[in-house]
Amino acid sequence: MTMNFCPQCGRALERHVVGGEPRQHWYCRACNAPRHDFPMVVVTCFVASGQRLLWMRRALPPKAGYWAIPGGFLESGETLAEGAARELREETGVVLPAERMQLYMTGTITFINQVYVAFRATVDSEVTLAGSETLECAFFSREECPWGQVAYPEVNDSIEQAYRDLATGEFAIWHSEMTERGYQRRAVAQESGSVRGA
Repeated sequence: MTMNFCPQCGRALERHVVGGEPRQHWYCRACNAPRHDFPMVVVTCFVASGQRLLWMRRALPPKAGYWAIPGGFLESGETLAEGAARELREETGVVLPAERMQLYMTGTITFINQVYVAFRATVDSEVTLAGSETLECAFFSREECPWGQVAYPEVNDSIEQAYRDLATGEFAIWHSEMTERGYQRRAVAQESGSVRGA
């Protein structure tokens, strides 16, 4: 996404130059101030019940009717875990406190200007309640998952990793970088066992 106009005064923006070097943000001459086009922060939560992960089928565009892991954009004033817990509650009716969220994956998706942070948690019950943004919710094993109807297949590799970690009970903290040139993921920490049940 490219910023064209100042959000404060509406004047056309230009590339900010500092010390003769163009920067990766914009500048408004009328306000005499830099204007940043920050990446959006997406928070998600992989919720497991045994070997099954919680999915939601989207009711809103983009990708309405397709399945995704619960998540959405972080809102002002929220911690990362609070945002993930809110999205989980809004989309699936599953209520978990932010303290129950365990950091699981982080990464950048440069070609859509996003940073994402994923958490993980477990529940003892598969009871859900689809919210206004959701057509339905379901827990799927890896074999049950409707892979042909996944909203964002470009992140299927991360979801496959979550299923592998569930199968082994060994959970790393993963960092991924997705660019137009390719996809890289690496473990940055390792821990054993699953999180506490609800």
